[in-house]
Amino acid sequence: MLTTKLFPFLDLDLLKPYFYFLVFIGLYLTFRLKFPQVRFLFLAIKIFSGNMDYKGSRGRLVHSQAFYAGTGSSLLPGAILGSALALVLAGPGVLVWIWLSSFLIMPLRFVSSTLAIRFRIKLESGRYLSGPMYFIEKALRARWLAIAFSLACLLTVLSMGSAIPILGASFLAQNGLDIQGMTVPFLISIVVVFVVLGGIRRIGRVSAYLAPIGLILFFLSYILLFKDHLGNFYFFLESVFKEAMQPFSLLLGGGFSLARIFSTGTGMFFLSTETGIGKSAGVAGVVRTDSAAKQGIVSMLATFFEGFVISTLVIYALFSFGVKDLESVKNFLTVLVKGPTDPSRLALFASFLLFSIVAISGWFYTGEQNARYIFGEKFANVYRILFIASLLGSAYAYVQYGEEFLLQVFGIGYGLALITAVPVLISLVLLAKVAQAELRKFLEGGAHYEIFKDFYLLLLSILPKNLVSLLFGILASLRLPRFIMIPILKAFAKAYKINLNEAELEIQEYNSLNQFFTRALKAGARIIDSAENALVSPVDARITGFGDINDQVILQAKGVDYNLKELIGGEKYLSKFQNGKYITFYLSPQDYHRIHSPAYGRILGYYYEPGKLFPVNELAVFGIRGLFPKNERLITFLQTEFGLVAVIKVGASNVGRIRVTYDKKIITNTLIRTTKEEDYKDVSIMIEKGAELGRFEMGSTVILILERDTFDFADLPLNEKVTYGTTIGTFRKQVLKLPR
Repeated sequence: MLTTKLFPFLDLDLLKPYFYFLVFIGLYLTFRLKFPQVRFLFLAIKIFSGNMDYKGSRGRLVHSQAFYAGTGSSLLPGAILGSALALVLAGPGVLVWIWLSSFLIMPLRFVSSTLAIRFRIKLESGRYLSGPMYFIEKALRARWLAIAFSLACLLTVLSMGSAIPILGASFLAQNGLDIQGMTVPFLISIVVVFVVLGGIRRIGRVSAYLAPIGLILFFLSYILLFKDHLGNFYFFLESVFKEAMQPFSLLLGGGFSLARIFSTGTGMFFLSTETGIGKSAGVAGVVRTDSAAKQGIVSMLATFFEGFVISTLVIYALFSFGVKDLESVKNFLTVLVKGPTDPSRLALFASFLLFSIVAISGWFYTGEQNARYIFGEKFANVYRILFIASLLGSAYAYVQYGEEFLLQVFGIGYGLALITAVPVLISLVLLAKVAQAELRKFLEGGAHYEIFKDFYLLLLSILPKNLVSLLFGILASLRLPRFIMIPILKAFAKAYKINLNEAELEIQEYNSLNQFFTRALKAGARIIDSAENALVSPVDARITGFGDINDQVILQAKGVDYNLKELIGGEKYLSKFQNGKYITFYLSPQDYHRIHSPAYGRILGYYYEPGKLFPVNELAVFGIRGLFPKNERLITFLQTEFGLVAVIKVGASNVGRIRVTYDKKIITNTLIRTTKEEDYKDVSIMIEKGAELGRFEMGSTVILILERDTFDFADLPLNEKVTYGTTIGTFRKQVLKLPR
């Protein structure tokens, strides 16, 4: 039978209840937690990327380090092996069941990782103790069950976590690289000892380096090895779905029979990816986080990656090569591994060897935690010796007895993993309400805003911003009949609370929305500070930032900085502005949108940089790194009697057009746009303080850059409105005389 051929000591019938239990728990958690795998997928990616890390939080690893260290053995080797075995047991139709089940099972990892952090223990030394045994004991008050889990987990670690990865590496070394004997196992053992002796921090750091490299090598080798042999993907999907749907189209007897086959194959996949064993939860428990639910959300990505990406690639490749049974799998491996040693195969072998190190290191830490829980700290050294002995002993036995020993160890390891999963899965059901409470606490603490922000920023990234702004500009410039235009203008003014008393014209006199938006003010509506050394605000706006330029870095706020060279374009005036000062003004739709000269001076020229037209509201500025240099900009260089000033006008979404008074040829956001730099060498363009310099057609931002050692700030109201003409600082001394 296939059962005994595949893995001695493993009863495949046990995979059916294991799979059914997984699906039942997955369904229960999915509905209880309101589909977290859908609601928080993008948030999981954001947390994983480090955008929500806080250095002040308690813990030892960042989210990505814990993710790789905890799932290293399942992320690639386990998912590949599980996919191949699932195909052998149930055929290509099993892929659909892997997809559906993976979707349902994603919340399992969320709950287990969340509970691991919620019930972890911090010692005086700063070390953290975590894992399923702690939440089983502390939350369920079942120490006997926690001890039973730890004992089973220790045996699982020594087989599935120590022996199986080293046997896989030995198989590749002998059959793929033709390196016989114990050379590769000894080298891997030395590397593992170096890694694990550095504690969980070193395990996390090494995993965060090796795992991504391993993934890149795997995908590269996959493309190089299979690109000329893969069949039609649409035919593959058609075959997969046709076979997967057979249980529903047959009579009850045959349908149930096929369902049992699919449950066995899918169960083998999830057992290979360590689902429900609790290994990743132990590592997740040492994450540096301010909320237990954060790492839980990240942990769901492992099941998504294993079930939707790796399984599809592996089964697609095997299907294309006609693999249907165990014998054809062996033939495929023989061709794959024993082929010519070219760069593609070397990349494949290297990816598996790197993941072997990551997997063994992560399993070592899991076993160490369980050994300490049962026997105390004194047993730690005994466990370490036992683990290394298991590594080398398994490799030696493989050298002596070959593939028969490998299959026996696989069967034992998988059997122990099934036993280990039982108390963990029971605990997840009973403690779902605790994880739900942690999730609610996290969402109420600001995660709801992060989800909305991510969706908003995703839309900004996808939409063709310049085209949308151009089309909106055309609409805003339309001259509609008065009975339509006047209500639109009044609604716009009311929505943004615009002060109509300051406008030069009555509202009914404006012919378009754009004309109203770029309205002039009544004479005398603003008072300009007449002091020669006073620098005045060029716009009505809110000051969102000001300060010193650190060399060439403008720090708008914590985590929001800009490169001076990128912002002003080119290097012509860069040295003068280096270590100078800056002020940022944000103009909302409510504000008057003409720009005025902040001081008397001569316009030296301009620099125009075509770019994107992201919004410049607070959400976009803080969510899109380096937004201002990304956006379209028109920089006017103004020579005053006290120093050089750059007036940076940043374009924004919705029209995004900037016009200036000193050069009528300049119109931004046109269909054909190129970078342009202009020096007014042959003409002297003088401008008075407070005179109109230009205008925005819809909202945007102005940034003033001031030459170093020339200027001192006034007492500026951060995040409050100022009107144009208001003094924002004073120049220090006059350095030249300009014609009046």
